[in-house]
Amino acid sequence: MYLKKSVTKDEVYHLLYDFNYDIEKEKLTFNFLLAHLFQNNPHIEIPNEIKPRLEGILKLFQYYNVPLLLGLKQLTNELNKKNIPVMLVKGAAMRLIEPNKARMMYDVDCAVPKETFNEVIDISKKLGFKINGIYPNATEIIKGDKQKIDVHHLLVKSDKNTDKIYKNIFQRAKQYNFYGSSVLIPNTEDFLFLLFNNGYDNIIYSQPFYKNISWLLDGIHIIKNNKDISWNQIIENAKQTGTLAQTKIMLELFNHFLPNTIPNNIISSIKISEQEEKDFNFYTKKHLFFSKAQQLKEQIQKTKNFKKIKLFSIFLYLKIIQKTPIINSLFFDKTANRIFKI
Repeated sequence: MYLKKSVTKDEVYHLLYDFNYDIEKEKLTFNFLLAHLFQNNPHIEIPNEIKPRLEGILKLFQYYNVPLLLGLKQLTNELNKKNIPVMLVKGAAMRLIEPNKARMMYDVDCAVPKETFNEVIDISKKLGFKINGIYPNATEIIKGDKQKIDVHHLLVKSDKNTDKIYKNIFQRAKQYNFYGSSVLIPNTEDFLFLLFNNGYDNIIYSQPFYKNISWLLDGIHIIKNNKDISWNQIIENAKQTGTLAQTKIMLELFNHFLPNTIPNNIISSIKISEQEEKDFNFYTKKHLFFSKAQQLKEQIQKTKNFKKIKLFSIFLYLKIIQKTPIINSLFFDKTANRIFKI
């Protein structure tokens, strides 16, 4: 509905009738998108009695965004004092680009030079943050139950040239003012490259609906507001990091939903070598396994004989995934249904 050129009053009423903020979180996602639809397209007629409810949804998420942004501001202020560069990425960067728009965020992401990472974590602890999770590319820090920040020392999920591309993204980044702090944001091409890279992983890891669609909505905004995009730079980023196959898939998927947004000659010019296909096959299977293992772990922890069942289940799934053909997101209807399933 968000991508349609028009919506009917019946569709609006259907989504908003007897809406409950507390128990219908899934419907809240759709209504949030609907509220943004009308905010971005004021020419669309909407019944007067529904306007306050949609405005209320946007205000609700503005309220949710405040503590996240305050925590991030506190960290960026301190890093500025230490002359440590800090780059906002993902939703935090989009929130800065569109400061007047609420966003469905439950954490915020920033990146720092790899050599400063340990110092940054120490600084965050002095500010009252605690480590909540350590991941291959980032560490999650929290303060209370409303301030969560993922501090990255790498951005591209790949096994190839990740340090080099990370430094290049920092060097090409643009400077912005973030509520009095000096921060960086990836340039247009790097932003889109990271968007496609992260969007592909969200699909593999069966992330919630909003995460699976946010890459598309953010991409629309970036492409719409930047006329001279160097698509060759995005392709070069993908080549350098061994992510060309998944980048091509995401470009094709983007054009599936919004035909001709990305020049077709750009996509057709991307040729996937046999080695790149093998790298893609390995990467996708590995992360599908991690995704399934994570789901299995959550289910198995609730059962008796935890260790035996856990080991057997992961072993069994690994055997299955080894024999599964390469994931082929090019038959878009199935992928689309998976992304947009209710």
